[in-house]
Amino acid sequence: MLKLILGRAGCGKTTAVLERLCQAGRERRQVLMVPEQQSHQAERALCKAGGDGVSLYAEVLSFSRLANRVFLAAGGSGEPELDSGGRLLLMYQAVKAVSPELTVYARPSRRPAFLENLLATVDELKSCCVQPQLLLQAGEEVEGPEGDKLRDLGLICGAYQALTARTALDPRDRLTRTAEKLAACPWAKDMDLWLDGFTDFTPQQGEVLAQLMAQAYQMTVTLTCDHLEEDEGGTGIFSPARRTAAMLLRLAKERGISCEVEMLSSNCSSRVSALEKVERELFGPQGEPAPCEGAVELHRALTPRSEVEWAASRIRTLVREEGLRYRDIEVTARDFGTYQPLIESVFPRYQVPVFASAMTDILEKPILTLVTAALETVAGGYRYDDVFRYLKTGLTDLPEEDRDLLENYVLKWNLRGSRWTQTKPWNMHPRGYGFPMTEEDKALLERLDRARRQVAEPLELLRKNTNKTGDGQAIALYSFLEEIGLPERLEERVAALRQREQPALAEEYRQLWEIVCGGLEQCAQLLGEIPMELEEFAALFRLVLSQYDVGTIPVSLDRVTAGETTRQTGQHGKVLFLLGADDASIPQVSTPAGLLSDDDRSLLACYGLELNQTARDLLYREMTTVYLTCARPTQKLIVSWPGQSGAGEERRPCFLVERLRLLFSDLTVEREEDLYGRFRLQAPLPALEQAGRSQSAHDALLALPEYAPMVERLDRAARWERGRLSRGAVERLYGHRVPMSASRMDKYKSCHFSYFMRYGLQAEPRKPAGFTAPEYGTFVHYVLEHVLKDDAFQQTTLPGWEDEQDQERRDRVAELTRQAVEQYVREELGGLEQQSERFQYLFRRLLRSVQAVVDNVTQEIWASKFRPISFELGFGSGKDLPPVELTVGDVTLSITGFVDRVDGWEKDGRLYLRVVDYKTGRKSFDLTEVWNGLGLQMLLYLFTLEDRGEKFYGKPVEGAGVLYLPARDAIIKGSRSMSDDAWRKQLDKELTRSGLVLSDPAVLDAMEEPGETGYRFLPLKVSKSTGEISGEALATAEQLGKLGGHIQKVLEEICQEIAQGNIAADPFWRGPEKNACRYCDYAQACHFEEGRGGDGKRWLASVKSREFWENVAREEN
Repeated sequence: MLKLILGRAGCGKTTAVLERLCQAGRERRQVLMVPEQQSHQAERALCKAGGDGVSLYAEVLSFSRLANRVFLAAGGSGEPELDSGGRLLLMYQAVKAVSPELTVYARPSRRPAFLENLLATVDELKSCCVQPQLLLQAGEEVEGPEGDKLRDLGLICGAYQALTARTALDPRDRLTRTAEKLAACPWAKDMDLWLDGFTDFTPQQGEVLAQLMAQAYQMTVTLTCDHLEEDEGGTGIFSPARRTAAMLLRLAKERGISCEVEMLSSNCSSRVSALEKVERELFGPQGEPAPCEGAVELHRALTPRSEVEWAASRIRTLVREEGLRYRDIEVTARDFGTYQPLIESVFPRYQVPVFASAMTDILEKPILTLVTAALETVAGGYRYDDVFRYLKTGLTDLPEEDRDLLENYVLKWNLRGSRWTQTKPWNMHPRGYGFPMTEEDKALLERLDRARRQVAEPLELLRKNTNKTGDGQAIALYSFLEEIGLPERLEERVAALRQREQPALAEEYRQLWEIVCGGLEQCAQLLGEIPMELEEFAALFRLVLSQYDVGTIPVSLDRVTAGETTRQTGQHGKVLFLLGADDASIPQVSTPAGLLSDDDRSLLACYGLELNQTARDLLYREMTTVYLTCARPTQKLIVSWPGQSGAGEERRPCFLVERLRLLFSDLTVEREEDLYGRFRLQAPLPALEQAGRSQSAHDALLALPEYAPMVERLDRAARWERGRLSRGAVERLYGHRVPMSASRMDKYKSCHFSYFMRYGLQAEPRKPAGFTAPEYGTFVHYVLEHVLKDDAFQQTTLPGWEDEQDQERRDRVAELTRQAVEQYVREELGGLEQQSERFQYLFRRLLRSVQAVVDNVTQEIWASKFRPISFELGFGSGKDLPPVELTVGDVTLSITGFVDRVDGWEKDGRLYLRVVDYKTGRKSFDLTEVWNGLGLQMLLYLFTLEDRGEKFYGKPVEGAGVLYLPARDAIIKGSRSMSDDAWRKQLDKELTRSGLVLSDPAVLDAMEEPGETGYRFLPLKVSKSTGEISGEALATAEQLGKLGGHIQKVLEEICQEIAQGNIAADPFWRGPEKNACRYCDYAQACHFEEGRGGDGKRWLASVKSREFWENVAREEN
């Protein structure tokens, strides 16, 4: 007999089934069948209803457990069966076998990822009892690409079915085999079968039910619907259940089995009246709005994270104030993938225990990450991402410090491929281009090379494996895992986790290792001698591993349950939180898995091959899911949504929110912004964080005895300023003698905190080696120094400017430049052959710019009486001149560095010196920065040469000025269409000098005699009417002398501030485009916040020439 019990959600169907089952248990064997995910809850409910002795006559089964029972009774339980990974491997073989015959899927079949879609299609076909020959028949009868597609699928499915028949059984055939066994074995004879919690059944399940129906004394099925007849065109919330009822009645009629339909209308649930109204009227005729009296709540959050925070806070309130247990509360979301990581992160911070009943990405687990990353490292040519994904699992034997050093080096030099496996040692400088190789650098390089070999040697076992078959690749991978000691390391970790009382995590590690070993066994067994390159095996094995999952159970009973709406439909708790109720998530528009489109399904339906639901059916089914979700709670339904997604996209509430508001007269939307963060006061950690943001929250917590000590500590921390180091810390970080270069000095005056990070903590930023401004500058310095040392630039008289001589000079300069470039490539870069193609291209592109800079500089020198007399003149211990030192208290500032070039001109027994600095960026001489202590390098060196130069050069020295030469990549727009003269003028403009020069007519004439259009090289102007020379670069000897005093004062300030331990985040600021923060490498460590903890911008007001010299004079007085 078949009996259908129909009724709306909450009308008592499950209660009635349990009561009647227990009563009938005295007479017959009872079996309660429920969906897989509801079996544990159903067992608890059955024990509660029937008492301790219920297991003597009743049991709870899902369809998979039912199959096991039948196989035990009828035989077949010992037959080998594929697991998830084995199914994928067998599908791979099937596709390989028929690939020459495929048309539509000939190319996609070569991609391993295609196999997952094929398996989903096979699952659907098997669940709908569609045999491969039926697909082939339909494909032959249909013309065009649609027929070719069906034919291809028929061929693939047929090959797969043949392979499973020879190898092992497909678990998706279990129910088909169960139906066949039941036809010969009366397993269910004289039993009572009760099916509860189902909405529909697949045709495959229908075949099993037909056999059970014929054997059982009575089969009772509960369905959630209001009546039997379909009167909504198949689009109502109860339409799926009505279709299921019609299918069951048809099966019973075909077998001559009597049927009975019972309609439950009484309400047996304990739902409050407002939630009864929701269940009755949400998708039905609506009555007059009524008060909900707090049974329904609506909340609009700002972001998904704050939405989860509010939910956690609300749960704490419900537990504390309304006497609920955590297990009475359920949290669900239609798009649970977005909310799961937030729930797992936020709920523990609010001390809310939670169990998330959702699958996680198993490939993100460390063990599987190590395996897949190792394969992809070797198959992909040692790409950075793959190598360090492998190393950062923490399961290799490489020490963490070596790994970090190795990562810095690999990023610096963009190392991949054969660079990892070369027999020669690595020889690229650990700091990049242009640095001298110190003993410390050599030791680091040796350490890096050892680490590289330690990483690469076991990986090379995979790459050099000669057995290029599925079996051979699997054996090679297991040998590699043994070589790196993974089995032993996992044993140690599992033992340590058990000692730390983390049995769940220890069990997870054990299961993951079994998955890896099982996957390798499947590969060896099923792939056998199939030829397979490592790249293909890596992609395939990753897919194999992705087919498995790790089982988890709640570690305690009193926990909030969180999960996706479709997985939670059988549970009935007191309170339900529906998160993410925005119009992008509800209804969720999805397409069926697999390769069959809605058109394919319609086409197959014409041949009597009914498949699963179309995309349209799934959309209608969404309404059923929403109904069942909202009908679950008995005391409160709490619906929330974010105003914007995690990516910042605007979100609006879904249709459900408006429908709920129409049902109740007192239902309003609570907005997060109106709460002012009060909900964060429900747990200690969030409350303390809120106390730091809100004075009212701070005062409220301070008044509570249990919170007062923590708030006081928070206050103390808030008063701390990062801007001071203790005297002892200064000594440990910097010592008594603080080394200071020009770049360090600029860094210190730009921002004290940035200087502390770079030179105090030695936190060097990661930067790839390449020809950026510093490296390009080193290159230009090298070339100019080698060119200008030639005898042609040491003449004391100017040659004539006849065309022939000018061309000879140009040719000579070009030859000198070529020789210098070749020497640099050979000595500093080790040859271009070692560099990447992109590097070679960029380097060659720079050569024209270098030649342009060299030509410009040489022409300036030939037009000047000043001659280069020193290159790379060093200040410091062991260099040309001693360091510039200044002592304040017990701290000595020791300034070292190099002058790119010193030009000299002798007159009346005195040597006039001009300091030249090659600037490869856009930086120029700026009086505003000089006044504020920035860019002092050249001036400091000039004044030092005035003081010490006589001893070095053997003649009295007079400072003639400082010049910045823009030695950058001078790219002239439109240069291809310009005349040579126009191009030269534009280039001269790009390479205009800046700086200060002595306003002595004789000195200026010696530097450059102005032509008809004025000065070509010096940053000065000549009046056409009076011949007067003007410009901000002019300075008298008296002014330069007073400027030396200003620089002395700046150095004293730096010395005092270092001694006082100043590390304040006080970046200089001249606007959004020019400030110390714009390109700072330490922004992520700094978290600069204006006005907090001593943070503040130092605004540098623009200083014009006249004001600058007035300030200098005033300071002197």
